[in-house]
Amino acid sequence: MKNVMNRANDIEAYWQAETDWLCTVEFLPTDDPEARHFAAEIIGYLFGYSQLTNTRALALLGDADANAYELLFSFSSPEEKARFLDLIRSNEDLGNDYLENDFLPPTAGEIKKARPLAMVLPSDVVGQVTLVAAGLLMDSGFGGEMPAQPPVRPQN
Repeated sequence: MKNVMNRANDIEAYWQAETDWLCTVEFLPTDDPEARHFAAEIIGYLFGYSQLTNTRALALLGDADANAYELLFSFSSPEEKARFLDLIRSNEDLGNDYLENDFLPPTAGEIKKARPLAMVLPSDVVGQVTLVAAGLLMDSGFGGEMPAQPPVRPQN
C-alpha cells in the first residue's frame, strides 16, 4: 500500500491542457533569513494577484541545492492575464523589470510536475505567503464583509 506522501505525487495534472502560462523562479535561501523573507513576500504578492484575477498558481522545486522554486501561473482569459500583469507592474518591489526579466513560458514537463503551492513550498514560507495574499485580498475588498451575525437556519 502506498503511503500518503507518495500518493500526492500521483495526482493527475489536469491543468496540462491549459494553454496560457508564465513561469518565474524565486530563491528561498536557508542561510539568509532576510532574503528568504523578501522572496516569500514576493511569492505572497504573486499568489494574491493570482487570486484576484482567477489565475491558477502552482509551484515545483526547480533546484534543491539552490533552494530555487519555480512558480507557474495559468490564466483563465486574456483580460485576467492583463489584470495580473498590471498588478505586478503596480508593485514597487516587482514592476516592469520583474515582468521583462523574470517571466518565461514553462515547459510541458514543468507544467506536468507542478503542484499547488502548499504542497511544494516550505511550511514557513507558505505561512508568510498566505498572510501577504490575505492582506492583499482584504485591501482589495475581494472577500466582502463578514455579516455581523451568522445567518439563522430555519427550524424544521
